[in-house]
Amino acid sequence: MARVLIFLFLASALAGAQPPERAPEPKKDAPPDGVERPHSPAALVTRLAASPAPAAAPALKYELLPRLRDRKPGNAAMDYHRAKLLQPNWPHDAQEAKKLQDTLIKWEEAPVDALPLAEVKKYLATHAASFRALDDAARADRCDWELGSKLSVGNIDGLLTEVQTFRELARFQKLRTRVALAEGKFDEAVRCIQIGMRLGKDVGEGPTLIHTLVGIAVASIFLGEVDHLIQRPGGPNMYWALTTLPRPVIDPRIAFEGEARLFDNLFPNARLLEKGALSTDRANALLEEMMTAFQTMGRPDDKQIGTGGIGTTAYATMNYPGARKQLLTLGWDAAAIKEMPAAQVVALRAVAAYRSYNDDLAKCFSLNVPDARAEITKVRERSEKLRKESGDPIVSVFAMNVPAIEKTFEAHTRLNRRVALMRAVEAVRLHAAAGDGKPPKSLADIKLVPVPEDPDTLKPFVYELRGNTFTLTGAPPAGAHPSVINQLRYEITLRAQ
Repeated sequence: MARVLIFLFLASALAGAQPPERAPEPKKDAPPDGVERPHSPAALVTRLAASPAPAAAPALKYELLPRLRDRKPGNAAMDYHRAKLLQPNWPHDAQEAKKLQDTLIKWEEAPVDALPLAEVKKYLATHAASFRALDDAARADRCDWELGSKLSVGNIDGLLTEVQTFRELARFQKLRTRVALAEGKFDEAVRCIQIGMRLGKDVGEGPTLIHTLVGIAVASIFLGEVDHLIQRPGGPNMYWALTTLPRPVIDPRIAFEGEARLFDNLFPNARLLEKGALSTDRANALLEEMMTAFQTMGRPDDKQIGTGGIGTTAYATMNYPGARKQLLTLGWDAAAIKEMPAAQVVALRAVAAYRSYNDDLAKCFSLNVPDARAEITKVRERSEKLRKESGDPIVSVFAMNVPAIEKTFEAHTRLNRRVALMRAVEAVRLHAAAGDGKPPKSLADIKLVPVPEDPDTLKPFVYELRGNTFTLTGAPPAGAHPSVINQLRYEITLRAQ
């Protein structure tokens, strides 16, 4: 039982930890007279000092993903694995390992101008072969993790370990980016960011929700490096680079397909339940098989899913009335249900519930954010009602997938919202560069480029101006308690031209 839940628990944990890296406390400044501050101190704040900057010329001089025309035949997944294998070994000695870890954290937390460049470059030279493999991955014309037929509960542990290694690749690529920024090599810095963003997108479009969440985390790291880029003296305007990113940045459909395949691999005979009435013996065998599948996933001391010691036939008979009623609400035909033996109806209820949850949640990723949240709320309420009414432990496990996917949706939303907010920041910098070097009085004054709306609210970002400092805020959803998860703010001070 433990291993079937591991994806659900980890998905929830990872999705809840997706805000961008920095979350400094907001300043305690009093608001300007007459201005109502629409945000709470509970917000994720990014503070930057940047210069006005015109759009790049040509417009796509900088892009945040490698161009298709620059790609070569090859499978990026193989290069990512090669990059990991070519990384230098971590010290075996505990003291040496701690020393290296402390040094890396110190470098990661240091301002770009405070990096000990000679020391960092000397260390990164030991990763040269790994970086070459990462470069090859970024130029590959496809990424196929080749996991489709291998997805099963039996290999979850290895899969989770493998996915997490991509965070390590991102960690050192981030340091590589910081070196280029410190040296003022903007073209090289953008190339390093491209490689990191491609890694995030490729991992995020892997075949499980865990791939998606790790990919979102990696992409967020390199959006943070874009923040560092634009605040460097003479840093380029990244409006069009951000604008030309895919929307959404990471396609969620691949993970949904992979999760569905994992379900089919877990219950290979589930489709037989859906094809029509079975014999009583066959239906009992399939229900028993479903129970056994859960029982064999965990350790011997795990809490097991079973019939409570009353036998499959008695269990099916006892649960049949509720299962029949609930299958009707899940869209099954009454005449077809009537022909099925009790065990088939009980087992089919669990399968139908899973497919209903999965489809109803998947479709939400194609809606705008407010509409999607409203639909997800309906699915959550419906799944909770079914879980309570059924008393079926398998239905209860499948119902746990709903909050995990809901949190995955919110992680996607935060990533896409951040890109939109960064575009708005760059629109202000662009406007200032074309005028007197000062921010506009309102976003409506910006005419040179479209200013994106907040995808969470479908309204303009909240804009406030105080001297040469402006803030752009993505407010929390209506009725939601403000937090660093649902409220995002950029505070930018424009330097004099």
